[in-house]
Amino acid sequence: MISHNIASKWLKHHAYWRFIATFAVLLIAAELLLYTAGWMQHRIGISLLNTQLGAVAADAIVALTNGIFTFLVMAGLFIIIEWRQLHFSDFRARYRDGLIYSVTALGISILVQAAEFNVLRTWGLKPSFSTDDLGPLLVVFPLIYLLVLGLMEYWLHRALHHFDFLWRFHAIHHQIEDLNAARSYSHFGQDIIYILLITTPLVLLIDAPQQHIMLVTTFYLISNYYMHSDAPALSFPRPFRHIVADNIYHHQHHTRDVRHIGKNYASFFSFFDRIFGTQYMPINDEFPKTGIEGYQPLVSLRDYMLRPFGPKA
Repeated sequence: MISHNIASKWLKHHAYWRFIATFAVLLIAAELLLYTAGWMQHRIGISLLNTQLGAVAADAIVALTNGIFTFLVMAGLFIIIEWRQLHFSDFRARYRDGLIYSVTALGISILVQAAEFNVLRTWGLKPSFSTDDLGPLLVVFPLIYLLVLGLMEYWLHRALHHFDFLWRFHAIHHQIEDLNAARSYSHFGQDIIYILLITTPLVLLIDAPQQHIMLVTTFYLISNYYMHSDAPALSFPRPFRHIVADNIYHHQHHTRDVRHIGKNYASFFSFFDRIFGTQYMPINDEFPKTGIEGYQPLVSLRDYMLRPFGPKA
C-alpha cells in the first residue's frame, strides 16, 4: 500500500515536471521563432524603403509577410509535436485545408487591418493614454492586458454563438472535424469582427510598450494553436485547468455532444467560464468528436469564402 502511494506520487510529480519542461521548450522555441519573424519584418521594411512603393503598400506587404510566416512557423511547431506523438501518415487529409483556409483568412484580415490603421493615422487618432501614466502598475501591465483581452474575447465569443448573423461566420470554425493546431481556421469575416471590436479598441485605448507586450503576444499566439491541438502530451495536469484553458478543455467547446453546447467559451483563462456560469470541467483526458451535427463540412476554398453569405449558412 505504501509503495503504491509512493509510486502514485512519483507519477504525479513526473507528469507535472514533464508538463513544465514541455512548455518551457515550447515557449523558448516560439519566442525564437517570433524574434526571427520580427527580424525578417524589419529587413523587409528596410528593403522596401528603396523602392517606389507608397507607405500603405509597403506596410501591407510587411504585415502580410510577417503574419503568414508567423502562422506557418507556429503551426509547424505544433504539427511536429502532433506528428511525433500521434504517428500520422496522411499529412494532406489532416492539415492541407487548414493551412489553405488559414492563410486565406490571414491575408484578407491583415490587409483589412492595415487599411483601417492607415485610416486611423490619417484621422490623427492616437491611444487615449500611455503606459507611462501607469506608474508602478507598469510592472504587472502584461497580466492586466492579458486579463482585459481574455475578458473581451470571452464576451465576443459568446456573442458569436448567440447572434444568428455572427454565428454564420463562427460556424465555419465549429464545423471542423478532427481539430488540430493547423486545422483550426476561422472565417475571415470573424477575424475582421475581432479586429473591429477588440484589436482597434485596445490600440486606441493604450499605447503599449513593445517589450511589455511581447510576452503576452507569445502566450496568446501559442494558446491560439495550442487549444486546438489534439496531442495528449500537451494537455495540462487537471488542477491547472481551473486557471488556464488547455486543449482538452477547449475541445469540449467544439464537441458534438449537445449537453456541452454553450460551455467553455474562455480562450485563455478558464476561470472566466466559472465566473459567468458557462464552465464544463472535463472528467477525463479524452478528446471528443468535433463538428456540427447536420452542417455539411466545407468542400472547397470557394465554399469557405461564400458559405456564411449563402441561404443555408
